[in-house]
Amino acid sequence: GALQVRWVVGFSRGKDVAALLARLVQAGDVVWAVPFAQPQEMPWISCEQPEAIAEAVQKLGMDGVAVEVFGALGEAVDRLAGDQLDGYLNVICGSLYLVSDVYRVLQVEPFPADPELAKRTKVVSLTKIKSKGKVGRREIMVKVTDAIDTYDYVWVFSVENMRNQYLKQVRRNLGTSQIFMGSNKVMAKALGNDEESELKPNLHKISEALSGEVGLVCTNMDVEETKRAFSEFSAKSYARAGNIAEYQVVVKAGEVVRGVDEEPFPNNMEPTLRGLGMPTVLKQGKILLDNDYVVCEEGDKLTANQAHLLKHLWEQMATFTVKPVAYWHKSSGEFVNLKASSDKEGEGKGESESDESDDDME
Repeated sequence: GALQVRWVVGFSRGKDVAALLARLVQAGDVVWAVPFAQPQEMPWISCEQPEAIAEAVQKLGMDGVAVEVFGALGEAVDRLAGDQLDGYLNVICGSLYLVSDVYRVLQVEPFPADPELAKRTKVVSLTKIKSKGKVGRREIMVKVTDAIDTYDYVWVFSVENMRNQYLKQVRRNLGTSQIFMGSNKVMAKALGNDEESELKPNLHKISEALSGEVGLVCTNMDVEETKRAFSEFSAKSYARAGNIAEYQVVVKAGEVVRGVDEEPFPNNMEPTLRGLGMPTVLKQGKILLDNDYVVCEEGDKLTANQAHLLKHLWEQMATFTVKPVAYWHKSSGEFVNLKASSDKEGEGKGESESDESDDDME
């Protein structure tokens, strides 16, 4: 399908915002409306209010366009860095004064006067998705191979509803162990993809288990201790597009509220909620619904708009968990496929393989 874009936009007051947005935004895109700082000694310049930008987006009448209003550019940049939406191309555009603010927020000098300084100007990746290149891949492989020599066990673990802030807690639970997450192919190549290229006997079976959203843990902790470290941490988080709704969510007619304390929404959120498909109206400073509105039904595969609404309503439907998939013991060469064990349900404690076994991992 067509590439979906998340537009972070800010415009100078007096511009034809609707006409500019009509050239940019397409169905299914996301628009984040932001202000820019007042330019010094230029009182005749001012930014268009983000709420007005959001209103202009609504008037485009495009299906599935999600709109969110931010009080400052820094808030949006923080979200770009820490709350990625898979599949979206992030574009910041609009006024040149907004571009100036971007450099200031990122602490990057756009055009250094010193040529030597210009060579060292750092390119900042907002979404932290940056190809490491051949040198970076080699560095990862060296670190993995060094870890194999240092630690007694190598584990493969899977992650559901990946969130970086929660993975940091798992790292703390694992103490001095080393965690690798990144390209499965690069990690597998470091370990060895087959018996001929593996670093140690049976280690290629760990490479075979590197499929999907998984990572490696190299540790000196014993098996039961490592299992506890994985199982002791889980955390609720907001669902993303593609997740399955765990329960029905209905917003009752009347003033729109959220949370267990039924806190009313601030009135500047009305264009955002309406842009996400909720038929709200703003009356006397309150966001209202004429009828009950069903955000999602149990079992729905959530759309981007539904996921955004659930987040605004403080409904957390995703659970971050890590689960051990398999492990390998350096001293014995033993490989244990824990996933095969759970799939068989009671047909043994797990498929265990050592140097004497020729069985393949399922």
